[in-house]
Amino acid sequence: MDTAQAEQAFPLNQQEALRPATFREQTLRKRRLAMSFTSYIATFSLVAFCWYQDLIPGQVVVQYAVFSALLNGTFLCLIQTNLNLRFRDPSMTIPQMVLSLLPALWVMFFLDSGQARASFLMIAMVPPLYGMLGLSRRQFLMVSLTFFGLYGLLYLSLLAFRPEALTGALDLIQTLAFALVMSQIAIIGGFISELRSKLRERNKDLGEAMAKIQDLVNMDALTGIYNRRRLFEVIAEESNRYGRCPGSFSLCLLDIDHFKDVNDTHGHQAGDAILRSVAQCVAKGLRVIDCFGRYGGEEFLIILPQTPIEGALIKAERVRECIEGISFDDISGSLRVTVSIGVAEFQRGEDPDQTLARADQALYEAKHKGRNQVVTHDSHGELAVAGEEVAG
Repeated sequence: MDTAQAEQAFPLNQQEALRPATFREQTLRKRRLAMSFTSYIATFSLVAFCWYQDLIPGQVVVQYAVFSALLNGTFLCLIQTNLNLRFRDPSMTIPQMVLSLLPALWVMFFLDSGQARASFLMIAMVPPLYGMLGLSRRQFLMVSLTFFGLYGLLYLSLLAFRPEALTGALDLIQTLAFALVMSQIAIIGGFISELRSKLRERNKDLGEAMAKIQDLVNMDALTGIYNRRRLFEVIAEESNRYGRCPGSFSLCLLDIDHFKDVNDTHGHQAGDAILRSVAQCVAKGLRVIDCFGRYGGEEFLIILPQTPIEGALIKAERVRECIEGISFDDISGSLRVTVSIGVAEFQRGEDPDQTLARADQALYEAKHKGRNQVVTHDSHGELAVAGEEVAG
């Protein structure tokens, strides 16, 4: 999310509802911040123990506590107000890692014992470990150099203001060891981060491949529309939905008239071309929420959510007229085909197979009455041809 989008989505003066994915990410960031604050508390215990052992003055303990609370409070405020979403890295990984070193360095400045400073130096190496899950090798190197630079400033400060606290060879060994460990952390952390990046890419590719496979499973190879398997899944979904809430959906079962004669006369390739043309004609006139697929052979099924039988009848008539208007000039002159359509509306409490059976019965009636027409079948068993009542 860039800055302009963030400003539009997250005004500074109010907390607005977040998308579910963003809300989960923000919650996770708060959880990580809580983990970080726990490590501050553990380190504070060590600082308090140093004061108890008369290694540092009491005011340093208070300063460490205040500084740590301000740092964590600031990061929490940024996340709570969604201001962090305006940053390139909303998790603020690098700032949290670098700033977490400052309280420890402040305590180390007041320690006279080189070995005591070494203890806090080990603690200072913990924050970079949190970055292994989110930083690149280059970012890790920058953080490591920053850490080493801050430690260098501490050493120079001790040299300038408290030279008596320096222990010569011991401090030099600690500095070299710190540089070695930080460089190793940078290398290993960058390697792990690159592995995670490759894993994310492969998971993305795998997800796309699975989506393509799912499409292949759900699509009819000849016509490019949904197959029977997917149609039954959608019918089950719609029946479950309208079994719990008001509303209904309708089914339109189509059958191409005299299709066997077309295959026998013009061949199966011509029949395949007709199936594809019929599928394209129907699909282009449907809504986004509608579902259309090949039911089997020369039969097609349209699922119309949020549509009572009156609306389904209008849609079915339009589909019938559209198909009737198709001219297959490349097949024996100007061949034309027609379809018969049976329409039924799902009723709450009804098994979806019953709705399909009523649509199939209406389709049979349309064939029986001369084809190229639409017949509806309501829940009372009444059949109607384009609005005209037929024997129930």
